Formats: sequence, C-alpha cells, structure tokens
Amino acid sequence: MAWLTKKEAGKYLSVCESTIDNLGSNGLLVGKRIYLKPNGKKPIVRYKQEDLDNLFEKRQRGRPRQTEKVDAESLS
Repeated sequence: MAWLTKKEAGKYLSVCESTIDNLGSNGLLVGKRIYLKPNGKKPIVRYKQEDLDNLFEKRQRGRPRQTEKVDAESLS
C-alpha cells in the first residue's frame, strides 16, 4: 500500500493541491496525520493510494449525464 503526499496525490488525480485540501474539508478524502516530533505542531499528512483510486472511481460513476431524446424525424 502506497502513501502519497498532498503534491503526489494531486498529481495522481490530475488536480491541484488546493483541490486535495477541499476534498479533505468536504470529507471526501481522509489523510493520515503523522507527527514527527512528540509535541510537534504541524503534522505531515499522507493519503492512501487506494483511497485515491476509490475516489476516482466515484468521480467516474458520478451523476448520469442528462441527454435529450430526439426523434428521428426531427433530424431530417
């Protein structure tokens, strides 16, 4: 299982880093916070590649596109 940085996750999904932040804020993507120092204030965040894959699949499925029904006669 691969763990990716925010930059790597953005590159993997072809989105910018702020989009990764927005996905996290909206609860669509959860990162693992890692504190390097016992009382460190700023954690390092990593994202599971599997979670990114699942998110991508959900984005692909998404809402069905709205299509208009056209009669064959109207095309003539």
